[in-house]
Amino acid sequence: MMRMLRLRLAAFCLCCLALSLGLGGVAPRALAQPSAPSETQDVGAVLDKTQASVTRIQERLKQKPQGIDDTELVAMRDALQEAQSRADEIAVQLEPELAGVQARLKELGTPAPDATEPPDIAQQRAQLTKRQSLLDSQIKLARLMGVDARQGQDQISVLRRARFQAELGERSQSLLTPSFWRNVLRDAPRDIRRLDGLLDELGDSLRAVPARVWSTALVLAMLLLLGGEVGRRGLASFTVRHTQPARLRRSIFAVLTVALYTAVPGLLATILLFVLRWQGGLGADLSAFLQQSAVVVYLAGAMAGLGMVLLSPARPTWRLPALTDGLAHTLAWVPAVFAVTFALAWTAQRLLELINASLSTILLVNGVMTVTLNILIGFTALSLRSSLREQAQQASADASVPVSPAVTWARAMPSVLVFVISVSLIAFLLGFIALSSLVAQEIIWLAVIGCSTYLLVVLITDVFDSLVAKVGREQAANLLTTQQARTRCQLLVLVSGMLRLVLILSAVALVLLPFGENPGDWLQRRVGFLTVGFKVGEAQIRPAAIASTMLVLVAGVYAVRVLRSWISDQFLPVTRLDESMRTSAANLVGYLGYFAVVMMAISSLGIGLERMAWIVSALSVGIGFGLQAVVQNFVSGVILVAERPIKVGDWVSLDGVEGNVRKISARATEIEMFDCSTMIVPNSEFITKKVRNVTMANPLGVVTLKFNMPLDVNADLVRDIMKTAMDTQPEVLHKPAPTVTLETFNEAVLTFSASCYVSSPRQVGTVRSELMFKILSALRKRDIKMHAIPPVDDTASVPTSSAAPPPGTPPL
Repeated sequence: MMRMLRLRLAAFCLCCLALSLGLGGVAPRALAQPSAPSETQDVGAVLDKTQASVTRIQERLKQKPQGIDDTELVAMRDALQEAQSRADEIAVQLEPELAGVQARLKELGTPAPDATEPPDIAQQRAQLTKRQSLLDSQIKLARLMGVDARQGQDQISVLRRARFQAELGERSQSLLTPSFWRNVLRDAPRDIRRLDGLLDELGDSLRAVPARVWSTALVLAMLLLLGGEVGRRGLASFTVRHTQPARLRRSIFAVLTVALYTAVPGLLATILLFVLRWQGGLGADLSAFLQQSAVVVYLAGAMAGLGMVLLSPARPTWRLPALTDGLAHTLAWVPAVFAVTFALAWTAQRLLELINASLSTILLVNGVMTVTLNILIGFTALSLRSSLREQAQQASADASVPVSPAVTWARAMPSVLVFVISVSLIAFLLGFIALSSLVAQEIIWLAVIGCSTYLLVVLITDVFDSLVAKVGREQAANLLTTQQARTRCQLLVLVSGMLRLVLILSAVALVLLPFGENPGDWLQRRVGFLTVGFKVGEAQIRPAAIASTMLVLVAGVYAVRVLRSWISDQFLPVTRLDESMRTSAANLVGYLGYFAVVMMAISSLGIGLERMAWIVSALSVGIGFGLQAVVQNFVSGVILVAERPIKVGDWVSLDGVEGNVRKISARATEIEMFDCSTMIVPNSEFITKKVRNVTMANPLGVVTLKFNMPLDVNADLVRDIMKTAMDTQPEVLHKPAPTVTLETFNEAVLTFSASCYVSSPRQVGTVRSELMFKILSALRKRDIKMHAIPPVDDTASVPTSSAAPPPGTPPL
């Protein structure tokens, strides 16, 4: 029983480590799949060897399955898992080669019955046909072996669960009966003598260790203890110095504390193991026992550290769960005692197996450990129930705080746990020691899973919340645009949710493991599912391939953005291209890069580009019915970028829409109008309709002025005033030279017309205003009055503009 709990804890700790690193699909080394056969290896020989192994195990299971002990069943299961992994890998390895052979045969075509085929082509066709037949038979054989191996594993799992459930129903002697203690007194001397022999072997090994090795080990142990104590005391200040004042600081401190509690005792046990195995004189069983004991010390340290960081009695402000200070101080000693009891229980059980102890001694040791664990669990449950009741009374006094159903269920759990422990102790007193031990171990198993999952979920949440806050600070400092910040935040929230979902689902799956099943079986099935996957029609869907596809997409999109930023900010500015062309070129590079990333992602998914014909056909149908306008605008956008009839910064006019081009995207173009509003125009409009580009090819701006003067005014003086005003205006070009003409006159009015040129049409409005101010001021200084225009009839219709441009903006 205790061995199963240790295996469960070890597998879960490895799984949590992988998930916390974002590598949920990576299996532990002990459970990793065997490597695929190399190209130089004969696939047929590997298949024959694997088939022989599977057949031998199947025959062994058919003969006398009830006579196979659990150790042999575990070995057979491991062999079947290895055979299944090898068969699946061979099938996956040969499928692309078979597809290539079939493609080459298809290229050769079918020979005409009445035509003579060249000898070289006929020979090549024969070789390809033979190779196709061989590959097809090997793939089918590998798949068949995979099915047989899976069926054998299922049969072994059924046998082990049945045997496990049968052991739970067995009733042994109760520790309260006198006959049990008589058996203990009878068998104890023999077990002690066997233990003495084991201790003598261990003592001989210790005495053979040189003094220099003991000295070195002692120095290392002292340094490790000193470093652990310094780390324990300085971990909080270290976390404060290197993290922001947020909840992430507490979660990082908790994880580092668990790592410290795990590493220090585990490394001490490793040093002792190194000393004991220095001469290599230990037996294989004793050496394996010591090595497994070192692993148990690591697990016990992790359990103690996990309990201490969640209770955190010395630092209430660093406590992650919402526990009261009284409860934390009451249970402060429980994690360490739990860890020591767990380590002693496993060590004692494994030691009794090693010396082949009698049944009475095994029952005595298991009974003592079971009672100890049940008492510890019961004390914890009672303390937790008392604390929750106090919180419930305080909450009931404050009627403004609603109580959620989840809180109600949480408060009921300690009472349920007390009831379960009471039943377990009654079963123990009646002689069902195995059942009582199982109950205690399952409760510990659930507690370790729940606490570890909680800690990892909090860590993931705090890490990504801090990253989101960092994005917000960068946006506030104008280091990121609003769109970039929104995209990064959405990506961070999505990744955080996915990691937490995978972690919680994995924990639930581990909690729901059938009695008697090892977590290694579950992990092995998950690894097989990730690599083999499942079929949907003719497509083989592999979660590992999907994960790699997502990785390719994320990395590819990031690489394209970095490349586009480098081209736009560093490479193109040193070329002769103007700003608008640089923007267009950077956009085109981005489009091509995203297209390449999508193609790479499709290839990594396992879908060859030659198999995309049906997707292209379906896409063409969709384009014909629903995506025609989208594709038309996209192609128009590519044409705009390539031919540049308009570019960013141009002043354009299209069907009454007039303004400056601000952005040319894949589907539409953004035009900023003179009232600062933005008009989104589809790209196809610029290709299919007449467009006026005011600033294309850098044209000059023409400023035209007209004045009506009285008939008796000095025309030469007015001309000089207008000419001087234009000559003294800095923006007016000297070539072509400004001109002043007398456009027309009649019996009452002289009409003067002046024109000059500026470097850009955008300056026309500003320069015209400045010139009119100068001319008007000069006319008033010389007391020259302009011709009075008769008032306009109120009934006359005067055209108005819906949106007048701001001062300094050229007229629409």
